[in-house]
Amino acid sequence: MALFPKRPADAPEPAPVGYSVFDAQMTVEGDVETDSSLRIDGRLRGNVRGAAMLVVAAGASIVGDVSAGEVIIGGSVTGNVSAAKRVELQASAAVTGDIDAPAIMIQEGGTVDGRLSIHSASPSARGTSGAATPAPAPQFRTAFGGDAG
Repeated sequence: MALFPKRPADAPEPAPVGYSVFDAQMTVEGDVETDSSLRIDGRLRGNVRGAAMLVVAAGASIVGDVSAGEVIIGGSVTGNVSAAKRVELQASAAVTGDIDAPAIMIQEGGTVDGRLSIHSASPSARGTSGAATPAPAPQFRTAFGGDAG
């Protein structure tokens, strides 16, 4: 038994996924919508919507809400972060806002001033009718040893 099964010969090739980069010297004002991956090394004042993966590099910043499939933060985000798969905060990350994802990983040193909400990845498990409401998540000022409230 193979660890990675072979793709059938008649299976279509996967569509290439684009990748955009905001250079460290760039400052962008306005919302960004993309289906591909996005890396921000500079500054963005606006919302990010729909990215398959968003990487906010160390030293980069976003002032606005983020909604993506997967989010990796090394810089700062001032706004709410929502991910369909996972959010990772690196040691240099600082988030001022709420984080909502099925999985949240915070490396030692990463900080959050907001609420963490961890939920099931499948919409059926979350209750699409709105009847099932997850319990409120604790609020943290920092990822480790901060005030909880």
